[in-house]
Amino acid sequence: MSTVNGGELVARTLYDLGVRTAFGIHGGHLDAMLVSMADLGIRLVDTRHEAAAGHAADGYARATGGLGVAFATAGPGFTNIYTALASAHLDRVPLLVLTSSPPQREAELNVLQGGLDQLAAARPVSRWVHRVTSTSRIPDLVCLAVRHALCGVPGPVVLELPIDVLFREVAPETVSAPTGIDVEPPGPSQAAVRRLVELLRGAERPLLVVGGGAARSVGATDALVALLDRARIPVCAATKGHGVVPPGHPCDAGGPVEMATIPFLAGEPDVVVLLGARRGMFLGSRGHSMIPADAAVVHVDLDPAEPGRIGRPELAVTADVAELCRALAGVDTDWPDWSEWLERTHGARGAHAMLYADAPELTASGRIHPYVAAREVAAAIGPDPTVVFDGGESSGWINFFARARRPGRWVGIGYLGGLGVGPGFAIGAQVAHPGERVVLVSGDGALGFNLPELDTMLRHELPIVTVVFNNTGWGMSLHGQQLVFGEKTHVVVDLPDTRYDRIAEGFGAHGERVERPEDIAPAIERALAAGRPALVDIAVAPDVTHPIMNDLGQPVPEGHIRIPYYESMPLGEG
Repeated sequence: MSTVNGGELVARTLYDLGVRTAFGIHGGHLDAMLVSMADLGIRLVDTRHEAAAGHAADGYARATGGLGVAFATAGPGFTNIYTALASAHLDRVPLLVLTSSPPQREAELNVLQGGLDQLAAARPVSRWVHRVTSTSRIPDLVCLAVRHALCGVPGPVVLELPIDVLFREVAPETVSAPTGIDVEPPGPSQAAVRRLVELLRGAERPLLVVGGGAARSVGATDALVALLDRARIPVCAATKGHGVVPPGHPCDAGGPVEMATIPFLAGEPDVVVLLGARRGMFLGSRGHSMIPADAAVVHVDLDPAEPGRIGRPELAVTADVAELCRALAGVDTDWPDWSEWLERTHGARGAHAMLYADAPELTASGRIHPYVAAREVAAAIGPDPTVVFDGGESSGWINFFARARRPGRWVGIGYLGGLGVGPGFAIGAQVAHPGERVVLVSGDGALGFNLPELDTMLRHELPIVTVVFNNTGWGMSLHGQQLVFGEKTHVVVDLPDTRYDRIAEGFGAHGERVERPEDIAPAIERALAAGRPALVDIAVAPDVTHPIMNDLGQPVPEGHIRIPYYESMPLGEG
């Protein structure tokens, strides 16, 4: 009698769902599944650390707009991938993590890689978790896991497959049928569309803000452009919304930097429509630096509980962004002429250059000013590559020049704020788009978390170019300490002037060190032309503080306590 094991059932179900790539590290618990996946032609990208594997699956999901799949063995494999789970959870990235556990018959026997309730640990940072106890149920449970990851508010899910479940042989006729993953996205109510049209028609200075929800919404770019063809409203991209509006579109008003500048140079928006963009750290938190206090806010989100997290919206709409834009574009109405307002918002583009018009190319440290370095890097790589950013202030410097041709092409640190995501994100993006270029811009501190992933890039022939802003320390931490405790403070924030280019060469990659601004572009051109992974180590000045740290240097209101990186706290507040 023919039989099929659990590993084969996992592999077949994933293959039938369209999965062609998975990221992880080998573990014997998973061999029945991994061998079957390889036999079916699913590409297995093995990294050097499970955290990087999880971040790579995350980066793959962001780059493709689909599902990322990662595998990690029981015990330490699972605990290593936990950071990637948390990051995907906070950023709403659909991620399927496949892990294992010891044989169920050996529970509570102090066996290898047992004794940990992995599902209990995963539950707070996952949309759904489940332990498969029946081999025959694998197909329908894998489909259920994928639906949980993709449908509604997306996010990571964890499917634990005990080793005995994966290796057990069962009769094919006992196996459940896969149940599919096709679910229609939710559309807005007619009443919500009517009220939104009313608010926009009454606005003098409307502003649309696209976020991660728009970037992940299938067809959102086409639907939004169709709307903008009729209603010429300026659009800003939140951090995860770059690329939703095509570059050069007349309604493209820039990103978060421009959004914060528009009130000063063009006037305050009176109606702000958040299209899949969440209020919080990336949109000015509870302050009004990006969304004016008097603006009527319309919040469009898949999660009906999200609008109102900060401030009371004038209108809350539970809908997919593409569906909302299609509904608006189809409304039979004459939209106001906002051309003058649109033109004024364009004046905010590139306003950051005025801040650094007199910046020296080299500072007193003898190293390159970080703004100058970011400007030269952005010019050298051009508009086409996918850019991944990783680090504290280094992310801030390169984000002055943020641009993307399509969603998922300018990605980096999210709500978790965890450094070290960059190599994994870059690997996932490069695997997703093998014919395109991927550039990782990282601080030296951030790169240290997953530096061995240079080996992964080489083994899998991923020609990623890594650009290191090497300021010999944890820049954001250093400057935060100095702003709060004085300029002489240096407590666990210093790093040596490591030659990361030489480390890259040791792995077999192309490596260069740059110490003068005029050498940045030629070095990056050579790195892009190297035909293999490459790293450019730029000696960046540690003595320049990014403007995102400015709040720490401002006086706190009387009776308040300064809290680094967050709002000041009134004395007596409980």
